[in-house]
Amino acid sequence: MLSSCPSCPLPTKKGSHSSSVTPSISLRFFMWRFVTTLYVTDIQNDSYSWPLFVYMGSSCVYPLASSCAHTFSSMSKNARHICYFLDYGAVNLFSLGSAIAYSAYSVPDAMVSTTFHDYYVPLAVLNTVISTGLSCYSRFLEIQKPRLCKMVRVLAFAYPYTWDSLPIFYRLFLLSADGVQNEAVLYHQKHTAMTLLASFFYSAHLPERLAPGRFDYIGHSHQLFHVCVILATHLQMEAILLDKTLRREWLLANSRPLSFPQIAGAIFLCLIFSLSNIIYFSATLYRIPEPELHKKET
Repeated sequence: MLSSCPSCPLPTKKGSHSSSVTPSISLRFFMWRFVTTLYVTDIQNDSYSWPLFVYMGSSCVYPLASSCAHTFSSMSKNARHICYFLDYGAVNLFSLGSAIAYSAYSVPDAMVSTTFHDYYVPLAVLNTVISTGLSCYSRFLEIQKPRLCKMVRVLAFAYPYTWDSLPIFYRLFLLSADGVQNEAVLYHQKHTAMTLLASFFYSAHLPERLAPGRFDYIGHSHQLFHVCVILATHLQMEAILLDKTLRREWLLANSRPLSFPQIAGAIFLCLIFSLSNIIYFSATLYRIPEPELHKKET
């Protein structure tokens, strides 16, 4: 639903600015977790912890980008698109951070040092590039092909998540959760359930579809989506921390840890190609006639 705001340069979605509150609060929490963990770790000499800090750093980036996108998206039509382009890029950076952490700490024993494990992070980098391109492209479909737009955008985020989660799905559904990994597996289960719930709210647009106008400011699906995503990230972080601690001895003895050049190279390639996507689609905005940019918010 669109509402006209006399003080705004374009129509804005009711509740858009209120949707920035949840990411901004979660940003403070994840930054606190990141700083406190960094404080008690000898990061220079503890290479085993490097993937954790990449993951925790990326968990701070996506709430920041989301909060900025919701706050500044009403500045102009093109600004709204560009803000969300950056938001999509940040989400995909977090996806890569998750893959790096999973590769280091959460891959099941049977997959460690296999061909799948060797190509897991490189393919996660490729996924982030494709996903950023698809999600940015989906914004050009919102007026003429809204259903296709929704399908493309959901696909853009669903398939990198599915790839990242393959080691977790293997542990949840093909292995018996026994021994010291019980507690970590429980958090992985909760994280998966919360992610599915977030996907439901994002796709179904409930409860506002049942009572139009009553959830414009509080309780609409996008707010619930953000709450679920933040809770899912918290549960995921707890699972990764437990895997890192409980599996440390075994992984150090049997796994080939990611080196600094591998981690830095993956992040660098993700940033370069994702930013190239964002710059390309941002430039495309200014080559499209003005009427075609007036779209409804999804």
